[in-house]
Amino acid sequence: MRKTVPFQRSVNNNARYRSGSVQDSVYSALRKSILNLNLAPGTVISETEISLHYKVSRTPVREAFINLAKEGLVRVIPQRETLVSRIDLNRVEQERFIRESLEMAVLEPFIEHYQSEDIANLEKLLDMQGAASDRNEYIGFMNLDETFHRIFFDVSGYALGGELLESMCGHYHRVRLLSSLLNGIAQNIISQHQDLISALKERDLLRARAVLTQHLHKLNTEKTLLRERFPDYFVSAQEEQAFEVDFGGIPLPGRGI
Repeated sequence: MRKTVPFQRSVNNNARYRSGSVQDSVYSALRKSILNLNLAPGTVISETEISLHYKVSRTPVREAFINLAKEGLVRVIPQRETLVSRIDLNRVEQERFIRESLEMAVLEPFIEHYQSEDIANLEKLLDMQGAASDRNEYIGFMNLDETFHRIFFDVSGYALGGELLESMCGHYHRVRLLSSLLNGIAQNIISQHQDLISALKERDLLRARAVLTQHLHKLNTEKTLLRERFPDYFVSAQEEQAFEVDFGGIPLPGRGI
């Protein structure tokens, strides 16, 4: 029998949302809780519970569920329940491929355009990651990691690519957060970031891409261990299927309208 896990507070219960921003606020708060694993994979969530929690009507909550479902972060079973999607390793691989494709492409314009202060910002973030790791602040560590990689897109003039990754790689993000809990992984990430900064300082594109390839493929060696340690968080091996993408009602070959 599936157990409903109490919804954990991520914003002030007394917050009052402005008209027109309610839906975005609820969506953002729920998405953050899912990505940070405050709402664990498999957790049942209800429109009523969340609407009471945020003191809003059920309509913005329902719309938030719809948008989260399009991202594959919740699974809505009509007339039954809504639950936080378990992590699908097939989708993780798809999302990792998207990230690798975009980030590899952006390294060259980054090397062409970066200034000394950009490297200084990367080094500062690396120091902050080390401090967060020492304090076992895993969520803070991963947020700093996201900021580290986002700099490549912002400096190179392709900020939209960074925004795209943030909006569609929720399964990959959750696996990365889980992997940071494994012994030695955080230090390994920091070491690879140091190697990447070194290559960028030398404006060595080939070396930077080689380091980034190793960095982005490290999850391949961690997947089995993660599934063993957090079995309830993952889609079972028997259930794994290629995920479906919502194309906004566009009829696909072999499907009805």
